[in-house]
Amino acid sequence: MIRERIRQRWEKWLAVRIRPVNSVTLEQKRIFIFLSRTGLGYLVLLTILLAMAINYQNNLIFGLTFWLFSLLLVVIFHTYANFSGLELQAGAASTAFAGDVAKFTLFLRSHSRERVAIQVGWPEQGLQTVWLKPGEERQLELRHPAEERGLYRPPRLRLESHFPLALLRTWSWVQLDWTALVYPKPYWPGDIPPQAGDQEGTAVTAQSWGDDFAGFHQYQPGDSLRRAYWRAYAKGLPLLIMDHAESIEQEIWLDWNALPALGIEPRLSGLCAWVLHCEQEDVLYGLRLPGTEFPPHKGDRHRDACLKALALFNGAVP
Repeated sequence: MIRERIRQRWEKWLAVRIRPVNSVTLEQKRIFIFLSRTGLGYLVLLTILLAMAINYQNNLIFGLTFWLFSLLLVVIFHTYANFSGLELQAGAASTAFAGDVAKFTLFLRSHSRERVAIQVGWPEQGLQTVWLKPGEERQLELRHPAEERGLYRPPRLRLESHFPLALLRTWSWVQLDWTALVYPKPYWPGDIPPQAGDQEGTAVTAQSWGDDFAGFHQYQPGDSLRRAYWRAYAKGLPLLIMDHAESIEQEIWLDWNALPALGIEPRLSGLCAWVLHCEQEDVLYGLRLPGTEFPPHKGDRHRDACLKALALFNGAVP
């Protein structure tokens, strides 16, 4: 309980101190340095050597102790310089379905210094180690699970390094302005009702003939003369009528009210599964949500618009 309260206070403090930004350059107030486990052992060794030097009045041990201490000071400078001036910029964020992994693009720029063994990422997902030459720019792809639908912002990004000599641990927390659109997790609720969202039955549009030529037949009373093959008739042949393949395309309505027994989130998951199914079957489909309606269409843009509406649905049902 106490640990959880401390963690919550720490998160609130970080949220106030670290604001979401599109691009950030690491500077003094963003860089934290402390002794690593190896560094703590090194400091204990220096303490023991100093005690021995004082006890035995040994100038050689004094010299060794001060030399090792000066080495620690030099390491502090190099540790800070490895982070200082490093620029991070948020790139694109991918879409994902709830429960899947969202991808985030990160750009790193070293500018004038070489960057050695810098680890970047989210601790629970594992850190990537990056080495940058002076003036180099590197593009990384970071991944983080997106558990819930909607607009997802990943947690603060951690940068860490133990360069050089692993005596010190340098780290920084950065909140980049990433936003990933997370769709509902598809869940098949059953077959699409034959009268989904239409009181007069499934909407069907038909033409008397389509564009695909299917052959000829001799004229019969009632045939449209617009389809007559006059060129052959002018040559003395019987009057022929051109046949065309009938073109029938079905329109399916995916309606919020078609799943009355389900709650809000299961309904959204079911509609999401139906949208993906209709797109895969290459049929015209429309989507009806409370307060929103997408006319029947198909294609990537229509699918993305429907999935976005499902992802951002606020749960307001009249």
